[in-house]
Amino acid sequence: MESFTKTAADEAPGSSTAFSLPPVFTDSRAWATNTTGNNTASLPEENGGIPGIVMDVVVTFTVCLILVAMGCTLDLQAMLKYIKRPYGIGVGVMSQFVIMPLVAFLLCLAFQSQLDPARALSILVVGTCPGGHMSNLLVYWLDGDMNLSICMTTVSTALAMGLMPLCLWIYSKPFISASTVVVPYEKIVIALVTIIIPVSAGMFLKYKSPKWARRFLKIGGIFGIVIILSSAVLGGIAYQDMWTGPPALFLIAFIFPTIGYSFGYVIAWLFRMDATCRKTVCIETGTQNIGIALSILKLTFAPELASKIILFPMLYASFQGLEAMILVISFQIWKRKCKTVKEKEEKEVGDDTKDVNLLDDHKTTDEDMYEFVTTL
Repeated sequence: MESFTKTAADEAPGSSTAFSLPPVFTDSRAWATNTTGNNTASLPEENGGIPGIVMDVVVTFTVCLILVAMGCTLDLQAMLKYIKRPYGIGVGVMSQFVIMPLVAFLLCLAFQSQLDPARALSILVVGTCPGGHMSNLLVYWLDGDMNLSICMTTVSTALAMGLMPLCLWIYSKPFISASTVVVPYEKIVIALVTIIIPVSAGMFLKYKSPKWARRFLKIGGIFGIVIILSSAVLGGIAYQDMWTGPPALFLIAFIFPTIGYSFGYVIAWLFRMDATCRKTVCIETGTQNIGIALSILKLTFAPELASKIILFPMLYASFQGLEAMILVISFQIWKRKCKTVKEKEEKEVGDDTKDVNLLDDHKTTDEDMYEFVTTL
């Protein structure tokens, strides 16, 4: 098997090999080069410029809004049931931290001739991340189990503080030294807080005013879908280097979420979970917290490689959202079709019942007439 670690000399023009890994962990500026051939790295700004700032603010606000809305759907007793008997949560955690890292590793091996170590590591980091906030909104629109979804997102984010370093230690050895990877524990804690506080606020709103909770849920659900689509557009504008990567990276970013969604559903089916829970595990498995992935990569690599390392997480975020939206739209169309068929059947049954009642009334009238005639 070809090693991912190349020598610096191999980066010369005409060489088919990739680049040397060790310099990416130094502060040296001489190593990074851009497509123009000079020594000034072509980097996106830390936040992607003005569109990036707008996107960060909008996404942060939207995440809180969505999670408050999702909290309005929760049942405290049902959540306590999942916590006391964490069977469903365990299946989700297994999918998140066993299947996804393994799939990421196998994809890196399958495309090793077309990936340099930095990009291979970015794929591994995305694969080891916990579930993202977007999963809760998608589960809502797919009529999944919201209580299980929130529990899985919260638990996987908490466990990420220990399981992410473990997974990276296991799978990153062919590419880099695992001790080099920096796990942003403060970012994970912030992610936990941004789940717990808004969700608790939504649950409190539901407790105090179910009527307003239903209204807020409807607004938050629709608004969230609109913002997801808007964020994808802003992301493409803010990080234009997304569109200049190698074809293999695009292919991996496309098939990775698909594999995650598919494996999540199949595993839940193998454990004989009901359809509602299968949809939930499916979405929670394929939807990754890209914010944590970006934090790890920025802390691990030198700034010169920013344009290389953020490429895959941004592509994955775009494709996971696109594929999930296709699932949601397809499900909603199917749901409306089933509803129309059901209403039609109920109407036909109602008409038949009405005809039977008319016949019964007519029969009763004939019997009454017969009795009247016989008494004459």
